Parts: sequence; structure tokens; C-alpha cells
Amino acid sequence: MPVMNNSETTNTCTIINVAVNRPLFRDFAYKVNCLIGDECIGSRVLINFAGLSQVGVITKINPTIDFDKAKLKEAKLLDKQGIIPKDVIDVLKFGSGYYQYPLGQCFNVALPKLLRDGAPFSYEQIPALKLEDNLDEKKVEKLKSQEQIEIIKVLRQGSARRKELRERGFSSTQENALIKKGLIKLFNESIETKKFYENTNEILKETPPEPNLEQKNAIYTISNCHEFNTFLLNGITGSGKTEVYLRVIENVLKEGKAVLILVPEIALTPQTFDRFYRRFNVPVSSMHSALSDRERLDAYIDMATSKSGILIGTRTALFTPIPNLGLIVIDEEHDSSFKQNDSFRYHARNLAIMRAKLNNCPIVLGSATPSLETIYNVQKGVYQRIDLTIRAGGASVPKFELIDLRNEPLTDGLKTGICQTLEDEIGEETAKGNQVLLFLNRRGYAHHLVCHQCGHVFVCPNCDNLLTVHKKANRLQCHVCENFYDIPKTCYVCGNDELVEQGFGTEQVSEFLEHRYPDIGVERIDRDSVTTKKQLETKLNRIRLGTSKIMLGTQMLAKGHDFPDVTLVGILDVDSSLFSDDFRSLENTAQLLTQVSGRSGRGKKQGKVVIQTHHPDNLLINQLIDPNCNYMTIAEGLLETRKSMMLPPYSSQAFILCNSQNRTKAFNFLSDVYRKLNNLKDDYPNLALTHVLSDKMEKVQNRYHFHILVTSINRKTLNLFLTNVRKLVSEESLPNDVRFAIEVDPITMY
Repeated sequence: MPVMNNSETTNTCTIINVAVNRPLFRDFAYKVNCLIGDECIGSRVLINFAGLSQVGVITKINPTIDFDKAKLKEAKLLDKQGIIPKDVIDVLKFGSGYYQYPLGQCFNVALPKLLRDGAPFSYEQIPALKLEDNLDEKKVEKLKSQEQIEIIKVLRQGSARRKELRERGFSSTQENALIKKGLIKLFNESIETKKFYENTNEILKETPPEPNLEQKNAIYTISNCHEFNTFLLNGITGSGKTEVYLRVIENVLKEGKAVLILVPEIALTPQTFDRFYRRFNVPVSSMHSALSDRERLDAYIDMATSKSGILIGTRTALFTPIPNLGLIVIDEEHDSSFKQNDSFRYHARNLAIMRAKLNNCPIVLGSATPSLETIYNVQKGVYQRIDLTIRAGGASVPKFELIDLRNEPLTDGLKTGICQTLEDEIGEETAKGNQVLLFLNRRGYAHHLVCHQCGHVFVCPNCDNLLTVHKKANRLQCHVCENFYDIPKTCYVCGNDELVEQGFGTEQVSEFLEHRYPDIGVERIDRDSVTTKKQLETKLNRIRLGTSKIMLGTQMLAKGHDFPDVTLVGILDVDSSLFSDDFRSLENTAQLLTQVSGRSGRGKKQGKVVIQTHHPDNLLINQLIDPNCNYMTIAEGLLETRKSMMLPPYSSQAFILCNSQNRTKAFNFLSDVYRKLNNLKDDYPNLALTHVLSDKMEKVQNRYHFHILVTSINRKTLNLFLTNVRKLVSEESLPNDVRFAIEVDPITMY
């Protein structure tokens, strides 16, 4: 093979800038042995970096730069054109600067794993199902399985991927049974390449319900906005926010534009997916943690090629290519799961607003309990607020009852979280055929185990965290690192066998309810009793069918579910959330209690919410039960308190974080950083630093965690300061095993 001289190399090479998955705030020059242009920005290349082969992303084409190309390493082009579009690249560049995280590592978060690993940007097999060509209707009539009958109904409206059917709650066992009976058949959907907007005359599969006047106003206002604007859809629980989304989405699809819907992970139930799949005659894609790597890549390609018109997903779905994006919806915009708490510590709401701005399209933030940051932006006139104050379908707002636990007898029920008054009300409601929802945001049987003799409390050896008793599994479990241990027979310290369980969790309350109401079905829904979506759907089906009258659960039950027969909601332990050193705790408590209360009285029956407390004079509790006070009133009061103390959103905060397996090494490193920063602080007006502090839980998974809190009343000042912090640390080599990070706009106090 002849060797090319330098002039030949120059004529057939292109110099490119590549972002690499390394903690480095710069890109690197490589060459590709062909002529390419800007169409390849956002393409992947296979490169040799520091002796290792890895995938990078082209950020710039340098056709005229003065480099000796012969000295540059060669990059292998993996994509003929960019698979990350310009708007996503711009969002990531903004996010990299704002959140102080290297761009190459931002790309790593944004791409599906198979693309990060160098897999081709193409489909393989996409298993889908459709009815047999000559469907035997007599066989269909003989079907006895309700699930099989429902699958046939779905497929009568058109083919469906097996992934879609799984998300809608159908099991592969029933699908396989129908295949065996010769009623449906499997095919590979990847060969179909029709674009979603080629079918805009038949957008709907079903006729939507008639919206009320408030919904009509919201639909009209948002649908008539054809440029960037941020709307807060502030709707009380049960007011029909989802129907507004669906109607606006319909109008966007009719214009041939695509839609991105971001939801919290907790909201991804079959009920959620089913509403979208049932309503629209347009392919719907999804992106969330329950999908395989292959399914995530398929969804990425679906949207990039306009095969799908709707993408429903959790926060990382934000970075999916969506040509002709016409609308972004963030449902439950206040939910903390939109904030990434490690690596690229971004908030999806902030970056979604940036992406809507780049695409000049509206974005809708929906919530019954908006975040204080969002309400603050409404007050400043940055966002436009639309209110939904009427419950859809004529449902009434629930009544509230406060139970002073100090006046209740110390019954066996109260020891496990349910006082006598609530116990009686549960009996009355279930006797009428109604359903009851009980909320307790604490898993396990008991909060912790203590030795009655010497007082020893059993703590996780890896974390500064009390071990939770899980009696049914006979183990003590750490809910931070998730390690578990057999429940001991005797105390490790004194050898005494009198070990006492203190505090109650959902497992213990469930045990009491099953004993107290043996003839009534009790469904416990938490992360221990529900580990798969199938298990969740099975429990929810028993509730919907009425075979279970009592449901008990954690946050998994608090949001997004519609139970028309629930007439009583009991909040078992509000007190544990009232007293905290986190200034956001009252906001979070108000949001959670408002969301839980909204599960009551969603049908035609009057609902009631019972709150148990030892602190009946607490201001927040009394505001929640006051019929003349709503969440927005509470939130505005909390904002006034924040303003008086110059806390976010009236100031901006960031944490400088450090951890190591060696406590002294971590503390000394961050102390040295603090000394240097303290000398620079005077150059940044209105900026404050705390000293080096231990995190609330200093030891986590055998690593010791410390932080410095930085506060500024000026966002630009904070960003400049943090950039210098990052540069200062990067100029020094980190000691072995020391990990360093910056978290901007934290929503959790360390």
C-alpha cells in the first residue's frame, strides 16, 4: 500500500474538535481521513485517548486551522451526520457552564448507553404484535381471559410494540397465549419507516371528553402560543391537567410538530401510558429506567427520525433529538426527581426551559403544588400562570379533620400508627363499600432496633444511618446503602436478648390492618412490597375492582393515581416532617400533604382527609386544613419567609463537595481549598462562604463527606466564583481517593 505524502494527507483530511468523556473542560483536536463539514457536528468518533479507545463527540469542524495534520491522531467517524442536534448541543453547552461539569461528560449522560459504547445508530429487531390477517372471530368470542380480550381490543386499533403493551400493563404470557392460538402474530416493526406527521388527518383514536370552561381557557391560551413562553398550569388535584395536556398535544401534532413530555419516575404507571396510547393515532415513544438499553436506543432513533410524534420520559429524555419540536410539558414540575444528584447535577426543568427557548416553542409546567422557584418566576412576570380551580367531573374538594393524638387512648393501634378515632372511621367507610388510603412515608416494620439493657442502637457499619427493621424478611436494612443483616438474637455490646423495635413503618401498620380488618383486602404499596411495574399494576387492579378496600403506602401512592371510591385519606405521621434544619422541608411537606389529600373524593362521593398529630397548633397543619387557605397561599407565605432571610430563590446557592474513604484526607483537602477561596472571597461582592462542614450523614458507604456552602445574591457572581473554584482545584492533583464536585442550585441540604 503506497504511503501518502503530507500534501495528499492535507487534501483528504479534516481536523475536528472532539469532546471526550473525561473530567476536562476542553476538547481535543483529531483528524478524520475524509472531507466533512458542519453536518457532522454532533457525530460520534472512535478515538485513542491516553492510550485507551473510547467514543467522543465532534463539537467543531476546523477545515482551515493551521495544524500539522500528520502529527494528529486519527479519529474513526461512526456517524455520517450528527446524531446530537444543534439544540441539544447548545443545551448541553449551557448546562456544562451553568452546572460546572465537563461538556464531554455531559454528552455521556445525554446519549443512550449503546451509542456511548459505539453501537451503530440503527434499529435491530423491534418485536411488535398485530392481528392475524384472517382473524377467527369465533375463537375471539370464546376467549375467557379478560387480559387477552383487552389485548385484542388494542390490536384492533393497529399494531403495537411489545414494549408498549408491557407499559400498558399487559403480560407477555398472555400475548404468547394469543400467538399460540393463532389470533395475533409477531413481526419486526423496524422495517416500517413512516413519519408520524404523514397521518395528521387521523390524529385521534377516541373522542375526547368535553372540557370545562377553565380547561377550555387553558387549552386556548397554550395552543394559540406559537413562540417561546413558559406557562405554569396551576391546577388543584383532580382538576384535569392531563386532559389539558392531551388537548394541547393534539393541536401541536396537527401542525406536524412533535411533543416532549417529562414526568417523574414515580408517575410512570400503566395508567399514565395508557391515556396517551389510547388517545392518539400517532406513535408514542418512551424513555425511562425500566427499558433495556436496546429499547432506549430505539426510542432515541424513533424521535430523531420523526417516526414517533410523542416522547414520554424521565429527566434524561430531555436530551433526545426531536426535529420540529413544538411543545414541552413537565408534569409535576415541583418533583425532586427532575434534579440529578450525582455526576452531571442538572435540573431538567431549567434545561427544558432553555431547550424550549432555543426551539421557540411553549413549555408547560404543570402542578397542583408548584415549586417556590416557579411561583417566584410567576410573580416576576417571567412565567404566565393559568389556574384550574374546579375538580373535573363535578368532584368536590375534601373536608379536613385534625386529630390531636394527645387526647387519644394509647391503644395497640396507636402504637402502630393508627389512633382509635381513625380506626373507627376506617371501619365505617369500608362498611359502606368505600375505600381508604393511608399515607406513611416510612418503609419497613420499625424505624430502628435498640437494646433495652444498655441502650445500644443498631447502626449501619457503612453509613451513619440507623438500620430499619424489616420483620417479614428477618433483617435489618440500611436505606442509604441498601445493605442488610439478619436481625440479631442478642445485643452485640452487652449480650442481652431484650431488643426493642422503636417507631413504626408501613410493614407494621399493614400487619395491624390485616389483623384488625381480616375480611377486607389491604394493599401495601412501597418499594419493599412493589419491585416491578407488574406487581404495582396487580395491586392497583385489586383496588380498582374493589376487592381491596384499604391501601397503605409511601410516596408511590401520593401522586398521579385516580381512585374514585376513596372517601377517606389518613395521614399517619405528619409530625416527623415538621421539624427539620432544611429550609425546604416546609415546602416539601406542604406539597406532599396536598398531593396525598388530593387522592380523596375524586369521584362523586364526598372525600375526607384525617391528619394525626401531636402538634395541633402547628401553623402549617392549620393552614392545610383551613378551607379558606390553599397551597398557593401557603407557598406565598413561605416565599415571604425566604425573602426575609435571603434564601433561594432570592439568592443563589452552591455546594463545594468532597469525600474520601480517609476522613482526615477529605477534611484536610477541603480545608486547604477553603483557605485559598477565603483569600479570593473579597473580589466577589455579596458572596458568603461557610467553613468546612460535615454532611448531615458524614459517613455514607464507607466514605466521609464534607462540604462548603456558597451563597450569593447575584447569579453571575456565583457562576464566576465557581468557575475559579473549579480552575483552582484542577490546577492541583487530587489526592488519591479524594472525590470533588460542585452542585449548583441544590435542592437537598448536605
